[in-house]
This record gives sequence, structure tokens and C-alpha cells, in this order.
Amino acid sequence: MHNRIKRLEELVTKAAGIITRLEQENTVLKKQAELLSAEHGRAAKNSAPARELAEFKARVRKKLAGICARIEKASELQPGLFEDEADDR
Repeated sequence: MHNRIKRLEELVTKAAGIITRLEQENTVLKKQAELLSAEHGRAAKNSAPARELAEFKARVRKKLAGICARIEKASELQPGLFEDEADDR
């Protein structure tokens, strides 16, 4: 009976050591996963589709700015053209 208890104590001590080591390894792996995720995010931003999307957005913004400028110019040339009807009341 005493040998069994001693053996169980040894197994518990060994398991506790393994658990501690696994917790430490888990911490390291979590940090590596975070770093990889961050690197993946940076790489995705620099990918060709991301650059194409950024260029497309820039072109759309430029076109919209031009359209807005033309609307403002037309509004200046013809006062009241783009005013809300509620403004007249």
C-alpha cells in the first residue's frame, strides 16, 4: 500500500512538472501566434489586391471631388438651384 501511495506521489509530481512546462510553452506559442497574426495583417495590407483597392478608392474620391466642385460651381452660377424647399418657408 505504501509503495502505491509513493508511486502516486511521484506521478503527481511528474504531472505537475509537465503541466508547468506546457503552460510555459503555451505562453510562448500564444506570443508567436500574436506576432504571426500581426505580420499576416501587415502582409495583407501590402498585397496586390489591397493596393488595387486603395488605388480604386483614390480614383473614386478624386472623381467625387470633381463632381462636387462642378455642383458647387453650378449652384453659384444659378442661386437657388440646389437649395432645399424647406429653406424657402
